[in-house]
Amino acid sequence: MTKRIFILGSTGSIGTSAIEVIEQLQILDGVDAWKVVGIAAGNNAALLAQQADALSVQATALVSGDSVHVAHSYNGINAAVELLKNHARKGDMVIASIVGFAGVVPVLTAIQMGCDIALANKEALVAAGQIVMREAQIAGVKILPVDSEHSAIFQCLSGKNVDSVRSIVLTASGGSLRDRTLDEINHATVEEVLSHPTWEMGAKVTVDSASLMNKALEIIEAHWLFAAQGNQIEAVIHRESLVHGLVEFIDGSMVAQLAPPNMKMPIQFALTYPHRSPAGQGGCNWETLSALHFEPIDPERFPAIGLAKDVIDRGGTAGAIMSAANEVAVEGFLKQSLPFGSIVRIVKKTLETVAVSSASSLEAVTAADREARTVAMELIASEAGKEFA
Repeated sequence: MTKRIFILGSTGSIGTSAIEVIEQLQILDGVDAWKVVGIAAGNNAALLAQQADALSVQATALVSGDSVHVAHSYNGINAAVELLKNHARKGDMVIASIVGFAGVVPVLTAIQMGCDIALANKEALVAAGQIVMREAQIAGVKILPVDSEHSAIFQCLSGKNVDSVRSIVLTASGGSLRDRTLDEINHATVEEVLSHPTWEMGAKVTVDSASLMNKALEIIEAHWLFAAQGNQIEAVIHRESLVHGLVEFIDGSMVAQLAPPNMKMPIQFALTYPHRSPAGQGGCNWETLSALHFEPIDPERFPAIGLAKDVIDRGGTAGAIMSAANEVAVEGFLKQSLPFGSIVRIVKKTLETVAVSSASSLEAVTAADREARTVAMELIASEAGKEFA
């Protein structure tokens, strides 16, 4: 097996894990078998330069910051797109882990270049799932999920038709606030929210995990990835984070995927699919595993899950509106201008305010994203100084 790889978002948690996986695969199969052609980042020029040097990468992209001294260096808001247009080839693999709506256009560009996508960017499907899945089908490329939950469902289904599926179950660790009261959740500090009990992730994803907005976004992703209806997709709390997803079939049988809480495993599976590799990823320790626990999600403390079902039912640009409003609200919380408990409320109010339209074009999705951000910022300004009842 020989693959040319691009990593979009190489300095983030998924990107750095992907590089570690690739380095292990190179040890096993040889450097030429896993050639990293290009890497892209937001503003961490120092780490991007280190990665380029370690991987002998000759093409980099950076949104802002000092240029990296390589043969081909692209800078600016469209740097990742320029990187792909100038260096990607049909059949390449693109690891898409740019956070937020900024990752949508690079994903679509990679698809149009004929590249398979190892997808870790939630917003590409939440905001533009109709377009991404349509373009992938037209181009004949694979969309391989990197999120541990969607990778699990992909593995459980193993090519089976969704018509044979009764339900898809995504698991959630519950995040840093899973045992807090509603009042404690509403007034949680940034430090409390970012103290995740299981996973090491970037700040935005960790905040989403605490509100269970990440699971809401994943429900919408699953709708697009697996052509499942909203009433077929469920989510449960699973504290051990060993079972990453389950599929119940119409005959009542259920298949689950188990693995340690380590993102390297789903990244490696996407890279090596349809094969599997023994390159350095350990399994579960059955000697210490004594029990697995599953709990329903409390809709009062974690209302984001209900929003996801509404978004699927409404269709169109509802996903783009939800995703944009959440990005703005999370940023407001991290800047300490918005209480944690207001995040989902801002998203819900934005969905009630912005009209949903057809999402058949990137222009429509982008317009919905832009309007939702404006409305969300206005709502945050109006929330200033408010206390919870």
